[in-house]
Amino acid sequence: MKHFLLLLTTLLAALAPLRAAPAPKPNFIFINIDDMGYADIGPFGSQLNRTPNLDRMAAEGRRLTSFYAAPVCSPSRASLMTGCYPKRALPIPHVLFPGDDVGLAPGEITVAEVLKTAGYTTGIIGKWHLGDQPEFLPNRQGFDLHFGLPYSNDMGPAEDGVKSDLGKPLPASKAKSQPPLPLLRNGKVVKRVLPDDQQSLVEIYTTEAVRFITEQKAGPFFLYLPHNAVHVPIYPGKQWAGKSTNGIYSDWVEEVDWSVGQIFQAVRAQGLAEKTLVIFTSDNGGTPRAVNRPLRGFKGSTSEGGMRVPTIAWWPGRIPAGTSDDAICGMFDILPTFAALAGAGLPGDRKLDGANLWPHLAGEPGAKPAHEVFHYYRGLELEAIRDLEWKLVLSSVVTNATAKNKSPRTIPARLFNLKTDLGETNNVIDQHPEVVSRLEQLVARMKNDLGVSGPAPGSRPLGRVTAPQPILGFDGKPRPDCAPETGANPTRNP
Repeated sequence: MKHFLLLLTTLLAALAPLRAAPAPKPNFIFINIDDMGYADIGPFGSQLNRTPNLDRMAAEGRRLTSFYAAPVCSPSRASLMTGCYPKRALPIPHVLFPGDDVGLAPGEITVAEVLKTAGYTTGIIGKWHLGDQPEFLPNRQGFDLHFGLPYSNDMGPAEDGVKSDLGKPLPASKAKSQPPLPLLRNGKVVKRVLPDDQQSLVEIYTTEAVRFITEQKAGPFFLYLPHNAVHVPIYPGKQWAGKSTNGIYSDWVEEVDWSVGQIFQAVRAQGLAEKTLVIFTSDNGGTPRAVNRPLRGFKGSTSEGGMRVPTIAWWPGRIPAGTSDDAICGMFDILPTFAALAGAGLPGDRKLDGANLWPHLAGEPGAKPAHEVFHYYRGLELEAIRDLEWKLVLSSVVTNATAKNKSPRTIPARLFNLKTDLGETNNVIDQHPEVVSRLEQLVARMKNDLGVSGPAPGSRPLGRVTAPQPILGFDGKPRPDCAPETGANPTRNP
C-alpha cells in the first residue's frame, strides 16, 4: 500500500506542471481587403460573386455584422495598428500620398509591437499606407517582414497602368503627377510596378503568405495580409480575368476568395487550425462598383455603407460555427483583443479606444457590449454618433462646386434607428427628441477629447520628416536608403 501511495504521489507530482502549463499562444491572421462592399461576398448576401471559401469560413465561424472601419484607407489602417480612433493616432483629413512628410508616428505602439513582447514573429504582406518614408515603414513599426506596396495601387504615373483598369488604354501622365509605384521587401525596392505586376499582386501576396505560415508554423505568429485588391485600378489575375460572368470587378473578388482558400489550406496543412484565429474584413466600405446593400452610401462617407464592413472571425473549437454577432465593434478592437489572447500587456502610457472582443467572438451568453457608443469620424470631422441602435447624423454645411449657385447650404441633423432601418432611409428625429438630446450630450463630451472639427487635444502628434523623398524617383531610380543591397536578390520570385 505504501508503495502504491508513493507511486500515486509521484505521478500526481509529475502531472502537476502539465495541469498548470499555460495554453499555447494562438496564431493570428488578419486579412484586409481594400474597398470591398458589404454585400460583395456570399456570407453577406452577394448574388453576383462566387465566394465558396468565404462561405465556408462563415459556416465554420462567426459573422460580425456591425464591424466598423473608417471612410478611407490610411485612417482605417491606423486604427487597426494602434487600437484607437483614427483621429487619435493619425490626425489627417484624408489619406497619405507618395512622398508625404508625415505618417504614423514611430512612437505609436502597433499591434505588431505589442505581440512581439509576447514572443510573436510578425509579418505584413501587402499594402501598408501609413507613410512611405523609411521612418514610417512596417519594419520600423514592429514587423519582422514586409513585402508589398507602400500605399494604394493607383498611386503612380498613368503610363504605368495605375490609372486605368485591365484592358483599357494607358493614358499619358501629366508632368510629374506621381512617382512610380514600388514593390518593396523590407524597405528595399524590388521593382517598379507595371500592368503585369498589378495583375499578379493577389497571387504573389498569397504565395508569400503561405510561405510565411509554413516557415513560422512553430509559432506563435501574426500575419497581416492587406491586399491591394479590389481597389482601382481593377486588375484580376491572368487566370481570373473573364472567369466570372459579371466583369473584371467580380473576377477580382473571386480571386480574393481563392486567396482566402489558399490561406486556410496552408493553415490546415500545417495542423494549425485549432490554434489560429483568422479574421477577414475590408478597410472601408465599397465604391459604387461594389454592392453595399442593404447599407446606404459608399467609401468616403460616414453612412453605414462607407464604414460598416463585411467581417468574419474563424477559430475552430473556440468560435461557434455558423453564428453572427451584431455588437458594435471595429478596427480599433483588434489590438486589445489580440493582446488579451496572447497574454501581452497593453501600452499604459496612452489612451486606447478599442476593447477586448473575445466575449463576443466566443459567443459568451450575456456578454457585455464592447461599445455602446461609436463615433463616426471622416478625417478630422465628427459627422455622426451611434448609441446602440440609434444613429444621429450631425447637421452639416455643404457646397456643391458643380452647381450654378455655389452658396453653401445646411443639411439638418437626422436620426435613424439602425435596428429597424439599416439603410438609413427613415429620418425619425422629430419623433424622438429625448434620444437626440442624449446623443447630443455624448457629442459634447467628445469636444475636449477628439473634438468635433479640426485639431483636438486628444490627437497625438503625427510622425514628421524633413526633406521627404519618394521611394522611387520620377526617373525610376530608388532613393539610396531604399535601393537593394549589393548582391541581394530582392525579387525572391515566388
